[in-house]
Amino acid sequence: MLSYLLYGLFILASIVLVVSVLLQPGKADAGSLFTSSISSTAFGPRGTQTILAKITIGAAATFFIVALLLGFGVGGGQRSLMEGGVAPQATPTPAASPAPAEGAAPAASPAEGAAAPATPAASPAATPATTASPATQ
Repeated sequence: MLSYLLYGLFILASIVLVVSVLLQPGKADAGSLFTSSISSTAFGPRGTQTILAKITIGAAATFFIVALLLGFGVGGGQRSLMEGGVAPQATPTPAASPAPAEGAAPAASPAEGAAAPATPAASPAATPATTASPATQ
C-alpha cells in the first residue's frame, strides 16, 4: 500500500515539476549577457520569490525525496534477484552406463589398438595428472 502511495506521489511531483518549470518566465534580454553592458547582471538580486518559484522548489524537493525513498526500497516493492532470493539449482549427475548384456561381445580394450568410447562418467574433463603446468613446458 505504501509503495502505491509513493509511486503516485512521485508521478504527481514529476508532472507538477515539469509544468511549473515550463510556466516560468524566461530572462528578458538574455542576449545582453555576453556584451559589455554593466547594468545587466545575470545572477543579480531577485527580490521576492513568486508563488510559481515556491511551487517549483517544493515539487523538486518532493521529487528527489520520493525518488530516494523508492530507490532504497522503502515502499516494500519487489526485491532484486541479486539479493539471494532464488535458491541455487542442483546440478544433475550423469547416469552410470548400463552393463552389457550377457550374450553381447565385450568391447575392445585400448590395449588391443581400438579407441575406447568416451563417456562423460568415464573421462573427466581435466585431472591433475593429465594437465601440463607452465613450469613443465
